[in-house]
Amino acid sequence: MLFLILEMTILLIISLSIGVILGWWLNKLKTKQAIANATPTVEATQGEQFALKNQLNKCFEEKITLNLKLKSAREAVNKGKMSPTDNKKQGTHLQEKFNVLMDDLQVRDDTISSLCKEIKQLKGENQHPNC
Repeated sequence: MLFLILEMTILLIISLSIGVILGWWLNKLKTKQAIANATPTVEATQGEQFALKNQLNKCFEEKITLNLKLKSAREAVNKGKMSPTDNKKQGTHLQEKFNVLMDDLQVRDDTISSLCKEIKQLKGENQHPNC
């Protein structure tokens, strides 16, 4: 009887240690895989950073174009380059065009600021020269 109790105790200790070792090993593999999936690779980060820089440069170019259009629309409104017959109609049209350009310019400024923030987060303390 004592032999049977001793044998069962030894087998329970062996199965417990195998279970602990197997659980530790599987948890370690799961943790490594989660870290590998969560941490982006350098190439992926650089690709994302390159795409953000291109988008930021495109927004700067569009902002410059919109500023030029806005300036010309503002000058046209201020100078009153309108014929007397269509004075009211053209004035309304130029005011609408001016408002649309101002809205587009605001959207570009917001996009530029959000892209600058994303680039700062990707690079850390280094900043894009235009930010």
